[in-house]
Amino acid sequence: MPNLIRSGGEMFNWSDRVGRSNPLLHHLIAELAGPGRTVLVAGPHPADLVAALDADGAEVTWVLRSLTDAEQAATTHPTITIRSGAFGKIDLTGGYDLVVATDGIGRLNSAEGDQLSADELFQLLAGAVRPGGALVLMHDNQLGAHHTVRLDPGARFRDSAAWSVDVDGPASRAQLTARLTASGLAPAGVWAAFPEPADPAVLVGGAALGDAASPLRSWLQTALAHAYTTAFRGRPVLGDPRELVARALRAGAEETVAGGWLVIAAAPGAEDRLRVRDDVLVADVNGVYAVDADGPRMLTPADTPLEFDGLRRVQVLQPTAGCLLEDRLLALCAAGDVRGLRQEIAGYEAWLGTGPISGPEALADLSGITVTGDGLAVLFAHWAPVEPVSAQIALVRALWQFAVRLLTWGRPHPWPITASAADLAAILVGMAGRSLADEELRAAIDLQVVIDGAEFGLDPAGQQAHRLALRAVQPGTAPVDVTGYHQLVEALWRQRYQASHLLAMMEWTERIIQSRDAELSRMDWELQLLRRGWGGRGLMLAKRAYKMVRK
Repeated sequence: MPNLIRSGGEMFNWSDRVGRSNPLLHHLIAELAGPGRTVLVAGPHPADLVAALDADGAEVTWVLRSLTDAEQAATTHPTITIRSGAFGKIDLTGGYDLVVATDGIGRLNSAEGDQLSADELFQLLAGAVRPGGALVLMHDNQLGAHHTVRLDPGARFRDSAAWSVDVDGPASRAQLTARLTASGLAPAGVWAAFPEPADPAVLVGGAALGDAASPLRSWLQTALAHAYTTAFRGRPVLGDPRELVARALRAGAEETVAGGWLVIAAAPGAEDRLRVRDDVLVADVNGVYAVDADGPRMLTPADTPLEFDGLRRVQVLQPTAGCLLEDRLLALCAAGDVRGLRQEIAGYEAWLGTGPISGPEALADLSGITVTGDGLAVLFAHWAPVEPVSAQIALVRALWQFAVRLLTWGRPHPWPITASAADLAAILVGMAGRSLADEELRAAIDLQVVIDGAEFGLDPAGQQAHRLALRAVQPGTAPVDVTGYHQLVEALWRQRYQASHLLAMMEWTERIIQSRDAELSRMDWELQLLRRGWGGRGLMLAKRAYKMVRK
């Protein structure tokens, strides 16, 4: 393999191989690369990303510490120069137009070589950037929500960096930019990456980062909740990360719990050319797009199908200042304000209308609808029905989903003793002046299963399991998407509360029955006593005579 260069310190019988590339990172890197440019890929990266850089005409050099990975990469990509070994032993003289380190610096050190400090690694990365070039770096946030809620026993024995502890690396965005500046680079764009640094779905930077008064706040809450739902669906966690991120977002401290920080740093001579103007970048089923107060701007459309099982893909994203309808209903439920709930639900029912609905409002969650001064508006939606959906089914689906969240999230509401989510949904639908039939509820649940199947890529077996789980939701059921240990404990407490309440009712009923039996026994004894005496016999004869006279 002539394109493989061994520099020493390679790790034998070890692999750092990763999966497919992230669309957000792919887009940003592709914008900086191009024909004739020299690119250094530092550390393990998705093979399709490196291959795409090579296909675009860039001269690519890929540094890997695993000899097994390096040999396979050299065989698979013969036009790419592969260097294997410890990062500190690799000759990087000459410089590169672009240095890519979106895997961070944690896997640049080799177990077979000297352990370089974070500052030394930053110096090596910065030194590899030639004047006019750029560095794209992702740095993991050790205080991020993905670490805080992590529940993965034995992970330290599987972690590729288990033999070292990063105690001298940057621990905040400010420290990271300061280290890069000290290395001779000028940060041209800095984003907080959510939910995880290896696979970000939302990048927040610029004026939108930490601005609690930004009109993007409500939309960011919905977008981040969706990103964490997708990332942590079916994974065991200590607690629901969406709650932690939502509280941080309301406080304007989202960068503190971000998964990591993505930095594009420019070498001298490239500061103005690389100045990034997009504050928020998002990747979802529609592709990669930038978001500002005026709405989304598509950057790279997705190549996924436009239709899926009766749904068509749409992009509804209107960052509008206002309160989410779901948050308002949750607040009214917590306050026990039944009158306010009835007014809000009636307003939502009137907004849906009475005829069939073909737009995204038919499938929009209550968390994707905002309450503005002009009324309700769809804030966030990915899907719309191919065939129109009746207003009744749309109303039932939205309110049933809200009932599921009330029960599985353990939120307080005015009807704590309900048998299931279906019963609670019937109460909520009744507030809109409508009744709920069993076939309508089944149709609403099936519609929700189709939406989740399109959003999360569920196969038929997964959809059926999801359908059964949704139909079985009752007080004490854990969340059906992101199940955390905290939520499981809360669900267990709710089950015990329900059981203790039922036991108390049974004991009370038994005491009432015993009391009535005792009273009846006493009255029967008194009656028998009276009947055995002469006075009692006389009264009985008089009673019979009175009845005969009346006849």
